[in-house]
Amino acid sequence: MRGGEQSKLRGAASLCDRTRLNLLALAATLVLAGCGDARFPDYRYKMTVLVATAEGQKAYSSVREVHQEETSSIQDSSGRMVKASLRGEAVILDLPDGRTAYALLDRPESPEYASHIAEAALLPMVRKPVRDERSDDLKSKPTEYLDRQAAEQQAMVKTVGPRDLPTERTVNSLGIPLPQPVALWPMFVTFDDPRDPKTIREVSPESLGVKRITIEITDDSVSKGIEKRLPWLPDYYSRQFSGDRYQSLENKSKGISAFMASGAFSAGNGLNDHKGGR
Repeated sequence: MRGGEQSKLRGAASLCDRTRLNLLALAATLVLAGCGDARFPDYRYKMTVLVATAEGQKAYSSVREVHQEETSSIQDSSGRMVKASLRGEAVILDLPDGRTAYALLDRPESPEYASHIAEAALLPMVRKPVRDERSDDLKSKPTEYLDRQAAEQQAMVKTVGPRDLPTERTVNSLGIPLPQPVALWPMFVTFDDPRDPKTIREVSPESLGVKRITIEITDDSVSKGIEKRLPWLPDYYSRQFSGDRYQSLENKSKGISAFMASGAFSAGNGLNDHKGGR
């Protein structure tokens, strides 16, 4: 075979290889574009804690990412449920008086608090009444609740600007009064000695000067790096700050250190994963 013909064959083979690679890249792009749940979108939100100080109002923020996935379930009458997982961190409040406090990802009664709290601030802006006040979800069609929730989520992620997070919720999504108010602000804690996780204690938002908390949809990068402040966090992925392996009523004498692990401060950033269903 002549040199010119060999050169043409090599050129054709190279073109085929490039075309094959381009097609593979396009296929990968299409697969990635299809990731996520079509009905329940992933989103990022920024929680901002506004504090009144002697130096004026200070704002402290953290960006979290919520991944949602609709799956089958034997626990729900509709046969479906939505799983949410979180990536992000607690809000760090470096106060001018030298104190440092943290607005946590968990609440004692709600381990998945940070995965769903954006809805408390943003859904009222897009939610439309669809049922009579005297009705409840037990009287709706099996899939009606999730269908309504999916439409609300799709509208929620399109909202623009910060919205105030109420301190508590007194009615459910249908406007029916709850038996007792549900706290919506995060749990605030500090450490008497930041080097010792056992010295964690709860502090009230009032004692810190917290005046408002806002939430907004954002494209900002997810916050990370809290372990630089608390380098011992990775050691408490599967045990409590008290050192106990599990939470128990017998450990109450040790304070909240017996009920705190690294997941209250960081999730999905290599320390822990925060997952919840609804």
